[in-house]
Amino acid sequence: MEQHRNPVILGIWQQFPLPMISRLLGLQGWDWVILDMQHGSANIETAYECMHTLHAAGTRPLLRTSVDVPSEVQRALDLGALGVIVPMVNDVDQARAVARAAKYPPLGCRSVGSDLPWHYGKDYYETANQRTLLLVQIEHIDAVNQVEQIMAVPGVDGCFIGPTDLALSMGLPRTGYEDDESHRAAIARTLAASHAHGKLACCNTYSMSDAETRAAAGFDGITFMSEADFFVGAGTSLLAKLRERTIGEAS
Repeated sequence: MEQHRNPVILGIWQQFPLPMISRLLGLQGWDWVILDMQHGSANIETAYECMHTLHAAGTRPLLRTSVDVPSEVQRALDLGALGVIVPMVNDVDQARAVARAAKYPPLGCRSVGSDLPWHYGKDYYETANQRTLLLVQIEHIDAVNQVEQIMAVPGVDGCFIGPTDLALSMGLPRTGYEDDESHRAAIARTLAASHAHGKLACCNTYSMSDAETRAAAGFDGITFMSEADFFVGAGTSLLAKLRERTIGEAS
């Protein structure tokens, strides 16, 4: 009998810190939209508006924090994120620190406060530990070397693999690393460790074939680039076609 698998969670990164973009992405039907505050330009006020706009549009709002700043994890959740992605969690101590920040006692030390019961119901404080996700990014070979212990940390709900940064940490080039056996082994080890502890395994993808490969491998969630990638890619392609057509017709 074929084993039943849950549908793969499909997400997209949001780089433009605009609630209008959040609403459009939410209405498109993405399962997750991740506001990027590591590499993006959002501030606290725009992040708050984006989080709640995504939720109102029917999409789960996630937020990526800066590197190694556990206090930003609690701030992200207080802004309305239903999941936090923490980059460059490379050892067990870092994982424990962000887990404590992400969960209310007795599991962690997150402080009670904010307007979240108005948005998510009066039982928010009692249910938040189960309803909100903490995903640590495994994107360095040091993290892979401790991934079994990192995934065993209570309060860590899963991992998010960054294949490119992982490749760079292994001395591989920024492109063309996909066929390297050591890189493939590192990703497979991370996937296996996550599932061995009953945690979510998620991964960035950069093409349709890449997404299909990760889904077939058993990843629970994938992201497919960002809205900025689509905007720049589609706009550049459209402009090139317009120039070709209009110049061709004029001549």
